Amino acid sequence: MNFRLNSFVVAFLIIALEACKHHDTIERADLPVTMDDSSRVIIDRANVYAGGFNTWQQKRSLSFDKKTISYDSTGAIVRELNQHFDYVLQPEFHAKISYVLHDTAITLIHDGMKARKLYNGKLSSKQKDIDGAWNSCFGSQYVMCMPYKLKDPGIKAAYEGMVTLLDGVPAQVVKASYVKGAGSNPDNVWYYFFEPGTGKLLANSLNGKYNYWDYTRYEGFEKSGGLLMPVKRIGYTADTLNKPLSKVSEITQSHIVFDKRFREDYFHIPDVP
Repeated sequence: MNFRLNSFVVAFLIIALEACKHHDTIERADLPVTMDDSSRVIIDRANVYAGGFNTWQQKRSLSFDKKTISYDSTGAIVRELNQHFDYVLQPEFHAKISYVLHDTAITLIHDGMKARKLYNGKLSSKQKDIDGAWNSCFGSQYVMCMPYKLKDPGIKAAYEGMVTLLDGVPAQVVKASYVKGAGSNPDNVWYYFFEPGTGKLLANSLNGKYNYWDYTRYEGFEKSGGLLMPVKRIGYTADTLNKPLSKVSEITQSHIVFDKRFREDYFHIPDVP
């Protein structure tokens, strides 16, 4: 297997990282939630379908394994990556992501205030690694915890109407953006596609900086702790809303566990300067 990323995939990842530029903010409960009536109905229906927002709010931690297969523009596999994620959801956000890449053990940790990246247990002081750790900790939680995250403080949601996905399936579209101070990527604008009637999440499009677009199909869900969690997503490049182009990734999540207990120092960052 060829593990070297070609220029197409490298460019895709660089643009995606820029779209998720680092911001030193933590979720603030005092920020407003702004929704029109239609988007509120659709998001509430999606949460009911997925197990209920009240059930989600009772979860204190989340752990899962994630496998990402990356493809080049010809459809050839260029990388496979296996990662483990541990999150404390409340009362204070914490995260730890662990994986091995090119024989190097990598750990990303968010201790509730700051994020850092470690290579074989050694702390990196490079700003790109600090930003990357922050983005990965928040970004991976955001996409994994849909549609529950669409009720987060600071969201601005608006109904955009009906579209037909490329496979002929109709979908209701909700546009989601965020006020300054909400989350870590306030410049991004998301479009979520829901099945009419049921509220099932079908897909999303992301519009980021420099008119960056990507597209993701949700291909599978699995129940854990009373909630339907996404276990398979397919990622594509795109050049506009609801227009997937080349397949670039296939992501599967497994071993999803809620309310796991962690030792007191599990999210401690060693030797923070």
